[in-house]
Amino acid sequence: MSDATDHRPRAGELEGQADHTAHALDELLRCNRCGFCVSVCPTYRATLNELFVARGRNFLADRLLRGESLAEDDYAEPVFQCLLCGACQVVCRSSVKTDEVMVAARHRHWCNRGRPALLRFFFDHLLPNPRLLRRVVRLVGLGKRTGLSSLARSLGLLRWINVRLEAADALVESIPRSFLRDRLHRLGFRRTEVGATAAWVLPRPKGTAGPRLVYFIGCGTDLQLPEAGEAALRVLNAGGCELVVPEHLCCGLPPFSYGDLDAARLLATRNLEILSHFQADGIVTDCGSCAAFLSRYGELLGPSGEAFSAKVFDFAEVAVNLPLPRLRSSLRVTYHDPCHLVRGKSVRDEPREVLRRCGYELIELPEADWCCGGAGTYNIMHPQLSLSVLERKMRNIGTTGAPVVATSCPACIIQLSYGVRRFGPKVEVLHVAQLVARALAD
Repeated sequence: MSDATDHRPRAGELEGQADHTAHALDELLRCNRCGFCVSVCPTYRATLNELFVARGRNFLADRLLRGESLAEDDYAEPVFQCLLCGACQVVCRSSVKTDEVMVAARHRHWCNRGRPALLRFFFDHLLPNPRLLRRVVRLVGLGKRTGLSSLARSLGLLRWINVRLEAADALVESIPRSFLRDRLHRLGFRRTEVGATAAWVLPRPKGTAGPRLVYFIGCGTDLQLPEAGEAALRVLNAGGCELVVPEHLCCGLPPFSYGDLDAARLLATRNLEILSHFQADGIVTDCGSCAAFLSRYGELLGPSGEAFSAKVFDFAEVAVNLPLPRLRSSLRVTYHDPCHLVRGKSVRDEPREVLRRCGYELIELPEADWCCGGAGTYNIMHPQLSLSVLERKMRNIGTTGAPVVATSCPACIIQLSYGVRRFGPKVEVLHVAQLVARALAD
């Protein structure tokens, strides 16, 4: 990590570049620059810059992928500041997958110019090593609790080191003292070994006969929102499910989104190896982004990945088929659709149906499926544009008058909670599972 940038191609990189370039160029052939994408692109609405909408980005990506010599300043911001929300594909008459084109363009960028040291450390060392990742996050939490990070921010040190550190510190209000995996034992889980693979198992309650599910813990749930994960586990088990929580890795979406396809493929391969040890009726997760990306393992890994992906479900897809508790008195709630879940996995009705069946009065959110600007680490890497997108979302939330905003993605919860602190309104932001758990305890 002594060099700022690593220009050496990795195993499979050139082959992967050719495959994704060919696919992206096929997509680009269908883009006729009609402009329907202008009406739904959050970054275009925020900037009114033609290069920050799908047709402008596709124009640049086409030149980059065909090997034209472009200065980095000519293309990097439009290509890397795409949210990958997929909204443009929905209105596109040719269904051009601009998000996939942007991933291919980012991949080409790294192949041409090398990956920065920070990305190499994050994707090659932290994500494949969950224990190291948790140690790093615990250190960050210690800095937050002792006030060191606040002091550094107030003195301007974080901005002096890197403006993205300042954005990250502002975004994350606190780090939990214990992560979700630390709490499994108190939920009744017992540790077991399946071959060389460790897992935590929670049996079905007596007298129930629900499915046996592998529960995939997303990084955001584990490290930032363990209470949402606890709620999901309680609800699923109360509904009769046997739950198995293996020692898996990150799903691979972060490196994939940045165009680091080798790192994404490595994480997907290792997860497939780990999870294949467990016989189950399905794989469930409370993270909409994880659910959507796990459902794309077939694209990365071929037939074995396709068989795996067919068994992946979001929490609400499972919960809607379980006996659900009902509140004694109604509470108004509005719902924000996470981009990956609503478009990547086509899960729109199930979360709403779960909330209604639990007795909540659902107030439909204007532009419910518009991106909130979180987009994984987008809010850290591009804080100003992210804030512009977020402000529009928070204004829409304010028009509903609902005291609670529900959603199905930890990254969205973090972003919307920041929006409450930054812009208002003063609402509570919760995972759908937490609202079901409230009804369960009512």
